[in-house]
Amino acid sequence: MKKNKLPNPISILILTLLTAVVWVSLNIYRAVTTKPAPSVPQTVSEALNPTLNQDTINKVESATFLNDSQIPQITAGAASGAPTATPVSLPTALPSASPSAIPSASPSATP
Repeated sequence: MKKNKLPNPISILILTLLTAVVWVSLNIYRAVTTKPAPSVPQTVSEALNPTLNQDTINKVESATFLNDSQIPQITAGAASGAPTATPVSLPTALPSASPSAIPSASPSATP
């Protein structure tokens, strides 16, 4: 018995139709599931003022500058003017290894 084979143009048309249907359905799915873009408030989207505040710049320039030698060394945990306490070490209990039986293989009579 002879099987009827589809001509090549028909099989190409069927594959093209399937591709188009999948493409359209995926675009519809994407359009339905995509979240809308958030609205940006007007104050955020306004243009910035490019001029610098001269008063603030003058305050920064006139601020005092300290060298590394002028900055006092501060130790960790010490309050200002308070004597530093010596750390006390507490004894810690170390876990001891307990002997355990190590299993070993033994021959058996049955396989």
